[in-house]
Amino acid sequence: MKTPPIGHGTVINDRYEIRQSLGKGGMGEVFLAYDRSTQQTVALKVVREESRMPGDDEALRQELLHARSISHPNICRVHDLAPSAWGPILVMEHIPGQTLHSHIRRRKAHGGYTADEFRKIASEICQGLAAIHAQGLVHGDLKPGNVMVTEERSVILDFGFAQEKARLAARRPGAPPDGGTPNYMSPERLRSGGASPEDDVYALGLTLWEMWTCRVPEPGFKPRARPMKAQIMFDVPAGLSMDEVKQIHRCLSDDPQLRPQARHMRFFNPTQMTASPTQVPRERLDPGPPPGRATATTFVPGAQSLLVTYSTNAPESVGKLYPLDKPVLTLGRRSDRDLVVPEATVSGGHSVLRWQAGTWQVEDQGSTNGTYVDHSYERKTHAALMHGGEIQFGEMRVKLVSFGAESPHHRRAKQYLVRRDGLTSLLSLEHLQRYIDEEAAFSEWAEATFTVARYELRGPNRLVSERPTILEMLALRRAAQRVIELSEMLLLSITPVVSGRTGPLRFAVAMVGPSLDEARHVVEQIVAQVQSMLPDSLQLAATLVKGEPGRPGRSLLE
Repeated sequence: MKTPPIGHGTVINDRYEIRQSLGKGGMGEVFLAYDRSTQQTVALKVVREESRMPGDDEALRQELLHARSISHPNICRVHDLAPSAWGPILVMEHIPGQTLHSHIRRRKAHGGYTADEFRKIASEICQGLAAIHAQGLVHGDLKPGNVMVTEERSVILDFGFAQEKARLAARRPGAPPDGGTPNYMSPERLRSGGASPEDDVYALGLTLWEMWTCRVPEPGFKPRARPMKAQIMFDVPAGLSMDEVKQIHRCLSDDPQLRPQARHMRFFNPTQMTASPTQVPRERLDPGPPPGRATATTFVPGAQSLLVTYSTNAPESVGKLYPLDKPVLTLGRRSDRDLVVPEATVSGGHSVLRWQAGTWQVEDQGSTNGTYVDHSYERKTHAALMHGGEIQFGEMRVKLVSFGAESPHHRRAKQYLVRRDGLTSLLSLEHLQRYIDEEAAFSEWAEATFTVARYELRGPNRLVSERPTILEMLALRRAAQRVIELSEMLLLSITPVVSGRTGPLRFAVAMVGPSLDEARHVVEQIVAQVQSMLPDSLQLAATLVKGEPGRPGRSLLE
């Protein structure tokens, strides 16, 4: 006997009473239903028999597992997977509202979004996408049609199934080769296929761009090809901060590495902030989870390691891990040391490390070039090293971490140290040039002022050698970190300023938005404050240069 079609009043599994169809998708049809057991409305996804192929049941099971791995108010919850006479059913949270696609069209008829309406929806989509990426998943088809907007929140639907969408798309004539929607695909995905977190961020950028323009982008559309104001229908950006606008521009970069992570994106009104310093979500070198309480009372071999973050004379050792497998260890250049390091400024028998109640006590053994800790320019004979802390032996810096070799944490740390200078945490010159060019492109796109502040430490040694002394290295680290903090505070940044090292004792900071006079005032304040932190023999100097349309940003570094 043939199963009758599902319609109003159909009861599935003696539990779910169908109220209406909510729409058809690639793997089935979604219905609004009343759950007699919980007495709540739910959404049911039913796979149509004519659409089923071998593997679809496993695809739905994976969909359930993926969805259940995330609990977030901006992600649609999936409750259960069950067989039925009509095929497998996926029981999901019912979200009463309208898709962002419909919401955009309604706002278009009423003069577009206000800045605060835009901020609320943008923030919630970013938070939902960040939750997906935090579980190692990708959405694969983010677009206004897959975002539900209610009075209370915005919710991402239908996520985490890029591989199943790709398999399904392969059997639909005219469908893209790897699922998804070409209108919202990144350039690299249109070329080569393959969903990724970076592709999701590009789709996020186009989704937010559509809220400004009220137009669906064509596949391969490049919003950055023409000035922003020549393309938008309603000037939503006029009510946003420069940083908020810049995030959209970065999402739409052709270079996936220049796109921000969803978890780092922020949309809020800076005028409503308190007087406390802004917490800028900056890329950081993660030392891994802190050791548990047990490690404070009992030594665990290999639970912690020293990660080399900087080495003047042995740059090939940066990123190397030295496991701490004994409670007492010797460190130096000699082959009889427990931890043998290649840095030439480390003495043969430089230091002894002793574990004591979860902390490592470091004792300098009369080394030639000394042992140093942060916030001090003097050599230390004794120092305490705690989880996540750094210490410098001669011209080599190490960080105490809690991960093992080639673990995910270690791989991320090595990727960080490829992009960033381990002494100052500033971008390396190669990566700085790319980001500075991106800032220059944004300033032209948004028709904003672009300036670069070039900082330099000067001292008597500069007349003799370009090679920094250890004192200068320590001063550079402190000066650079404080300059960045003050820049972000004075500019009310909600995204990190672009900053990088340009020479032995030189670095640069890019600023988009402030006029030349405003930028000069900011730089003068910074130099005055940072100078007081430096040794008397060193001086911090700064020059300010203004970008020009058509001029590559990297040319301002010279």
